[in-house]
Amino acid sequence: MKTNLDKRNRILRRIALSALMLLTAMAQFVPWLPVVYGARAFPLLVLVAAIACYDQPASAVIYGALAGVLWDIAAPQGSYHAFFLAIAAFVSAMGVRYLFNRNQVTKALVPISITVAYVFLRWTLDTLAMPGIGFAQNTTMLLRETLPSLGYTLLLAPLLFTFVSLIVRRTSRRQQRVLAD
Repeated sequence: MKTNLDKRNRILRRIALSALMLLTAMAQFVPWLPVVYGARAFPLLVLVAAIACYDQPASAVIYGALAGVLWDIAAPQGSYHAFFLAIAAFVSAMGVRYLFNRNQVTKALVPISITVAYVFLRWTLDTLAMPGIGFAQNTTMLLRETLPSLGYTLLLAPLLFTFVSLIVRRTSRRQQRVLAD
């Protein structure tokens, strides 16, 4: 049976995670995060996967779609971010819920694997979209843009994962019981 404290904590968690998502989107698209030699970080991707590790699959898909819509609004050309982030959130939530062991190490590896999958999927789609360029240009794009972006994003991953886990811990029912004892 859900108590008023559970409902209040769930609402506070969703408000805090939504605020963190908006701040992360602003950091990704407003020049708060420096662009290092053309490499841009993708902190929204890591944030969505981290939120999905702690949330129900349905709400994780909603967070993923909202983050993707924010990304698509700020993207200069039409893109597929809302679709991909919704699928990534669903896969992350279902994987942590049913397949993986529910420990912190596994939950920390899920955003990293989703980020690696996204970066290489993006490079593959960009390569397929430009059929006239050769192997040398594809390799140069991989080495100068894709891999540095991946490294830059993975440097931010532990920070974002820590923020999400702190929000979830502060608003969880078990934490409230421990504080009451």
